[in-house]
Amino acid sequence: MKDKAKLLANVLGEIRVKLDEPLKYHLENAPLGNAEVFYIATNLKELEQALSLAHELEVPFTLVGSGTKMIVTDRGIKGFVIKNRASAVKISGVKGKVSSKGIGVDEAMIEVESGASLEKLQDYLKHQGLKQLDFPFLGNSTIGGSYASIPQLQDLTQKIKIWSDRDVFDIDILDFKKDDYIMSIILKIKSAT
Repeated sequence: MKDKAKLLANVLGEIRVKLDEPLKYHLENAPLGNAEVFYIATNLKELEQALSLAHELEVPFTLVGSGTKMIVTDRGIKGFVIKNRASAVKISGVKGKVSSKGIGVDEAMIEVESGASLEKLQDYLKHQGLKQLDFPFLGNSTIGGSYASIPQLQDLTQKIKIWSDRDVFDIDILDFKKDDYIMSIILKIKSAT
């Protein structure tokens, strides 16, 4: 694994690829244990590059978000641990009306990267004057880690961008499988008013 770790570091950055990294600094439920090789992807391009490189080098990898739903033993995680911090949230489209009272937004399409927390999404929706998420969730849970377990989130989803075998592509929500690696989702959110 050390030879492959050197190859990962050569491509992803010697300073950013860490060996025997304590997970307690990176995951909610990992007070003990280390990652054999660890990297933080801060945007979708870095995330795609890390996943594709692990696939190309045939390095076993684990993709993690905040770790709220993970239990890590004191033996840690073997292989390459990729922490997903790709967390942008943006409006990708709006539907509304123009009247004598001004411009009104009826609903918006919100693209959320998979490393964004549900709490960050909730704050963004509030700031934009859009309807809040109306289901219980752990605030630090990420979109990527929570998607398969929250049907209400799935109901709001219009499109999913996934990574699979070195490629990123859009899939229909009905084609999503629990073992797909989510890059981002697009949600249809109504106006709060």
